[in-house]
Amino acid sequence: MNKKIRNIVYLTLGLIIAYSVLAIPISNNLSNKYDVELNRKRIEYGLKPITESWKLDSIVLQSPVRGMNGFPSEIIDTTSYRFLENKWYCQYWSNKKVDKTKPYHKSKKICFTKSFWVWQNRMDFEYNTFINPNADFADYEALETTTHWNMNGETYGHHAHMKDGEDLLVNFDVNQSMLGFEKEKIDKILKKWNLK
Repeated sequence: MNKKIRNIVYLTLGLIIAYSVLAIPISNNLSNKYDVELNRKRIEYGLKPITESWKLDSIVLQSPVRGMNGFPSEIIDTTSYRFLENKWYCQYWSNKKVDKTKPYHKSKKICFTKSFWVWQNRMDFEYNTFINPNADFADYEALETTTHWNMNGETYGHHAHMKDGEDLLVNFDVNQSMLGFEKEKIDKILKKWNLK
């Protein structure tokens, strides 16, 4: 190996090591900033901020998302990420200060991608769950919303639970044309509950 090629190899290895030394703490630091530090963005998107009344219950590594798998026996567990593959995590938050005699904001689930490749670290979704203990027989008792951060905070109704026990999807077909309509429907329900 001539000297020029050897120098290029050493330089490349040096850059890889330098990137590794910097990338891991940067990635860890970014993933720790998806709560209070994003409150300004939450308010801009019409979401409730995380305050001192919220408690972080856990951060859980999720199974890799690599497309649909129709075989339950082949469901991948959380330990089977490939080398340097982006990992998907969720923070689980609960509201410590709620009055359960009236409608309340029960919980948040914040999902994010953590990557060795610094530019691929990102906030993905935020799920918010609302409860109405005073719902009429055929009214919504629980409502879950999903906010897509990579779509500039687009929010749609994800799941609703009726007082009589019936579960239904407020928005079964998630497509761009329905999102605006669904946000109006969700806002109307939350305003009725005095949570918006």
